[in-house]
Amino acid sequence: MESILDENVPYINTSMLKPSQPKSNIPKVKSGFKRFNDWLLRFVPTPVKRPINNEFEAFKKNVMSLYPKQLKFEESKRSSLKGFAEEHSIKPPTDQKFDPKTFLMTVKQKAMEKLKPQTKIRLVLRVRMVQITKHVNAIKNFQSKRMVILASTDLNELWTEMTERMLENIAVFQMNGSGWTFHSIVSLDIHTARYKPLCEINKISSK
Repeated sequence: MESILDENVPYINTSMLKPSQPKSNIPKVKSGFKRFNDWLLRFVPTPVKRPINNEFEAFKKNVMSLYPKQLKFEESKRSSLKGFAEEHSIKPPTDQKFDPKTFLMTVKQKAMEKLKPQTKIRLVLRVRMVQITKHVNAIKNFQSKRMVILASTDLNELWTEMTERMLENIAVFQMNGSGWTFHSIVSLDIHTARYKPLCEINKISSK
């Protein structure tokens, strides 16, 4: 009995099929996404602009003009006894007018930079006073107490005590019937000297 495997393979005159490349849908997807994005952007509201308040801006400029950004004070320093004693002077700008209290508040930071531990200090506020009836003017000195700065000293309390003493002296001077009235600030002079407690001096002398 003949097997089917023994039969001759018939000849088929037909070309073999080749698989075709699949078509890409990426361009269609991109195009659809772009249309959706354009449609969505049409519903995004435009940014809201804040209205400018002209009256507020004018008020702000007026306030800023009353408080200059930077005041240029004239500072100088003198020393004696090989640096044992020093005198720092702070003068107001020539184009600015201060009353005594405002001036002391304004220069506080600059003045406190000169305050060091283990020093004696005295403040002198030099003020130009006038007698209007006599058409004369003169520079008067108003001093604080001489104080000692130690490592434990509260500099803010020290400054307050010294400046209040000078302001009180000015007020008393004008109210005592002297005829003098305040005109302008000349300078604030800060006199310092190195301070050595008595016990340290005794230790040095006993060596």
